[in-house]
Amino acid sequence: MARPGNKKIIVITGASKGLGKALAEKLATPDDILILCSRDIRDLNKVCVELKKMGTECYGFKVDISKKTDLTRFLQMTLKRFTKIDILINNAGAIHLGKPIEKITDEELSLCMKTNFDSVFYALQEIIPAMRKRGSSIIVTISSTAGKRGNPDFSAYSASKFAVTGLMQSASRYLEGSGIRCLTIFPAGINTDMRKYILGPEDAEKQQSPEPVAEVIKNAVEDQAAFPNGSEIIIRDGKIVPK
Repeated sequence: MARPGNKKIIVITGASKGLGKALAEKLATPDDILILCSRDIRDLNKVCVELKKMGTECYGFKVDISKKTDLTRFLQMTLKRFTKIDILINNAGAIHLGKPIEKITDEELSLCMKTNFDSVFYALQEIIPAMRKRGSSIIVTISSTAGKRGNPDFSAYSASKFAVTGLMQSASRYLEGSGIRCLTIFPAGINTDMRKYILGPEDAEKQQSPEPVAEVIKNAVEDQAAFPNGSEIIIRDGKIVPK
């Protein structure tokens, strides 16, 4: 892997499919280097092949972000090889099957918290010092509308998304004036494989597609004046809606 030069280094977690894949495709340009990770290395490699055809330098890594050692090793490797991270998108997520609170298992609660909250916390700990030195970077975290209003059938998932919302609010205030911009994204339902698995294909087909959601996020990343540090963006039907 070559040094980046003037190219932007964009890191996206959970990029093998769904919104992560759409984000990689929307953000990819010949002026960027995309560093992608997922537990599904097979599909991730396919994404990288397509991006390379578009003229974008891309690298994919098998990483389980719910494991702190996996995540920190991945980020440390990226910083060592490329010297910087211009944009970090915390996209990977986990959810449990819909059920009452008393039916949620310890394993389901742990998976939601480790994937949706812990991973973002540890990522911030790892990258903030390097980003501070540069004084110009962006951290985007994908929450959910379930992180704005609790869902009775997905209490552990909602709790993890509320937690990461609070974390990003704290981070944006902590980083005010540093040149690091924090954005938190709250998509309504998206037509993804995860949605199909949890609620079925009929429900998933009624939801917004990943591509317009990714387009909104891309525009938010690029428009600092309209979306300053601490911005919280709710996306429904591929459009930004009022809080």
